[in-house]
Amino acid sequence: MKRRLLITLVLLLLCIGGIGWVSYMQQKTVVLKFGMFAGSNWDVPNGDSYKIIDQAIERFEKAHPNVRVEYVSGLQKADYSEWLSQQALEGDLPDVYMVLSDDLYTFADIGMLEELDSYIQRDEKLTVKNYFTPALKSGQMNGRQYALPYESVPTMMYVNKTLLDKFGIALPDNNWTWDDFYTICEKVTLDSDHDGSMDTFGVYGYGWQNALASNDATIFNASGTSATLANDKVYEAVEFTRKLEELNKGQSVNSAMFDKGMVAFCPMKFSEYRTYKPYPWRVKKYTNFEWDCIPMPAGPEGDTLSMGISASSSHKKLAWEFLKSLCYDTTAQKDIFKYSQGVSVLKDITGSKQVMEYLQVVKMEVIIKALEKMETLENQ
Repeated sequence: MKRRLLITLVLLLLCIGGIGWVSYMQQKTVVLKFGMFAGSNWDVPNGDSYKIIDQAIERFEKAHPNVRVEYVSGLQKADYSEWLSQQALEGDLPDVYMVLSDDLYTFADIGMLEELDSYIQRDEKLTVKNYFTPALKSGQMNGRQYALPYESVPTMMYVNKTLLDKFGIALPDNNWTWDDFYTICEKVTLDSDHDGSMDTFGVYGYGWQNALASNDATIFNASGTSATLANDKVYEAVEFTRKLEELNKGQSVNSAMFDKGMVAFCPMKFSEYRTYKPYPWRVKKYTNFEWDCIPMPAGPEGDTLSMGISASSSHKKLAWEFLKSLCYDTTAQKDIFKYSQGVSVLKDITGSKQVMEYLQVVKMEVIIKALEKMETLENQ
């Protein structure tokens, strides 16, 4: 009888201890490390770069009381890739981190990034069709997903409407071609006072990289392992750029000329449009002419900032949830339009009436079309 009582007492103590251990483990704080850089990925001023992240962390920690998310502040974009590489060498990679488009292939190839396909397949709350396809593909290598898109910026052509009106030229439509582009540039490149120096020009800032993307061409294959220079599309792009340059007859066209209204066209990332267009919360940069945006001739371009999970993370399940809280959560994606200069990678967010009204963009369909067809320039 005593022996039975003793065994019962031991079992009871073990149960109490087990419950206490489970309770302790539940209350034990898990630290998730997040890798990010300060400022804008699009190289424009941004004083709110931490707001989206801080607010997302606050929501995530509230939903996960035993988790604390930490990041290193003040890290600049120019130093970020080297910092990440150093963290990898020291075995201290963040659990979740931003992935620049230039770094994706390298980080995936050397095993720094966790492959995400199995996470996506198991997660019933995430539907990849909700992403713009080019943005989603920006996080892929060899058909495998290594990062989720966070924010995109399409490149479009910005047009000096006042200058076109002066020459009696209509604003090109969304399906304009290289021939249309060249014809307009040829008409407006003019020495109007006959002093031997051009007074107006066709385009500033349109380089061979723009022409390559517009001609559906690249100088490397999809995995970045071999060059594709011996390609007719590459030759056509370079030749077209040379023809445009010849119109200037040796004169150098710069950004100050575009600012003064002397240039008809200028390729510009949407982030620059967000920064300089006269939104209520932005400074108006161009004051002496009316301007608008249209798609790039023969096809838009752009860039996407992605985020991934460290392959060496000890908290991959939590890391996946935090990754989604930035790259798939509707609140975080809406905040991109408030505190950043890019565009949400989710179709429902960017295409919503609320966002269209917030941005005050009359031709929002131009932005959506650019996101649907976007090619990334950063890997050219």
